[in-house]
Amino acid sequence: MEPKIVGKKVQELIEKSNINKEELAKKLDMSEEELNKKLKGEVEFYVSEVILITEIFDLDIKTVSKIFFSQGANETDETNETDEAEKAEQNQNNQKEMKI
Repeated sequence: MEPKIVGKKVQELIEKSNINKEELAKKLDMSEEELNKKLKGEVEFYVSEVILITEIFDLDIKTVSKIFFSQGANETDETNETDEAEKAEQNQNNQKEMKI
């Protein structure tokens, strides 16, 4: 989980809810200053804090996956697509060389 992405996603949850930063900081047992650093991506959230956040905002597993893990999955998909395209192009080049 990229700290800046997680921080941005948590910030979005705050904006869409009736929980403010002060309340969230208290529920996470941290100062508002520490929470702000985590929201900016300067400091990583601990896994235990992410779990608490999912409980505080009453998120289901599908939503948790989308919010916290979709970025990495998309990067992997894009990498795989690029690798497959490169392999296909290399195969075409090899076939052309064999014909000559």
